[in-house]
Amino acid sequence: MNTSRRSALGVITSSATAFLLTETPMAQPMPVTEAIFCIPGMWDGRSDFIRRVVTHEPKGRFMFAGMVLADMQEKEHVGLEVQPRDPQIKRAFELAGQGKLTEAALAAIDRHASVAYLRAPPRLLEERAKVAKFTKLLESVGGLAIKVESTGVAHTWERWSQLVSGTAFDLYAAVVTLVADRDHYYSCGMHNFSLPDCEVPRTLSPDAAAELMNRFNHWRLTETPVLADQHTFSLTSTAPRYRIQLEADARHAADEPFFNPHGLWRLSVA
Repeated sequence: MNTSRRSALGVITSSATAFLLTETPMAQPMPVTEAIFCIPGMWDGRSDFIRRVVTHEPKGRFMFAGMVLADMQEKEHVGLEVQPRDPQIKRAFELAGQGKLTEAALAAIDRHASVAYLRAPPRLLEERAKVAKFTKLLESVGGLAIKVESTGVAHTWERWSQLVSGTAFDLYAAVVTLVADRDHYYSCGMHNFSLPDCEVPRTLSPDAAAELMNRFNHWRLTETPVLADQHTFSLTSTAPRYRIQLEADARHAADEPFFNPHGLWRLSVA
């Protein structure tokens, strides 16, 4: 599986502070997907991967059978596949790293022997400790770096560890990216939290668009408001108001890892 992304909007900016919301809430049940993580590694195929997992200290705590990686002590598991070397993976990490992966890191990734794909439920706020544990295990047994396959953003292990163990906004920054097309700026990756993404008009400056999207997404992630079409949203009492409308994700095919089955909130000036 190899999914590179278009250029991201820029650096994730500030966290949420103050918001205004109007009108009566309404909820709609939505389908779910998976959070998928790509980890190229130095293990020489599935048998070598299994050997490294079961001999990892403390021996016998972790097991890999079928397509399940399990922590026998904590009775937890995630889905996992081991696939052959992918000659395109260096380029995929280069694009997804958005200039933050060094040439040395990319060269190491290019020397990978096989690739692991870890799958977790799309509830990363609740699942973060489990995901952090299993990705740390993959690092320890020879994983070289990590790419959020369901978003298309890559990190060094040091950066990933800092983000996944940090605040809710750090976790958001780990798995959500901001992208531009001809008419809109939009986020990609909120389906990793089982939430819709958002988009704003391209008439905004890149900095203003990033601020609006990041704060809108972070607020929904941490405050869990129940929203409906025609609600209005504003950063402050004096800032512009935006009317929201839930739309289907028309940018990605339903079988693509980037696809958000929950759709996206379109923010238009009210």
